[in-house]
Amino acid sequence: MKALKYVALFISWLTISPLLLILDGHWKLLPKWLRILLFFLSPLMLIVFAAAIIICYFYYYDYYYPQHHFVRPKVVKNITGVAFPKYKVVEYWPSKSRWDRSDSFTLEFIEMPSEEFYKELDTHFDSFEPGIYSFSAIWGNGIEAPKGELEKYDGTFRVKIEKGSKTFWIQAGTW
Repeated sequence: MKALKYVALFISWLTISPLLLILDGHWKLLPKWLRILLFFLSPLMLIVFAAAIIICYFYYYDYYYPQHHFVRPKVVKNITGVAFPKYKVVEYWPSKSRWDRSDSFTLEFIEMPSEEFYKELDTHFDSFEPGIYSFSAIWGNGIEAPKGELEKYDGTFRVKIEKGSKTFWIQAGTW
């Protein structure tokens, strides 16, 4: 039971220093000099936690930002019907127009795609030139939206992949 009290004190020290003083004043577990030291260190820990939260927010901001919706693997699979190998965003160009929200992305495969991936592209994508695959989808104004996309927005989605290249291009957006 005493160990549980120490855990409660530690958690309260990390979060709210007055809670530490109230709990320790009631339980009389820590000496007074240690309570004073922890009381002054507690705000510093809150600053460290706030800094960690801010850093994590900006680190994951690009991935969770709504404009990056169309480069998420599940969304790409729902729209194209093809499961893409793992990839990452290399470049991002936001739309310059306030009316048309079509953003462009250059993406890079983590590992080179297999031959089965290109066979899958042959069945779902168009190939106007040998070794270059393209896919386009438009929805809205009576055209049904792809699975998982909202019907209330009009949208476009274009993909261009060159066989043997590690990078590919996506342009997508809603308005």
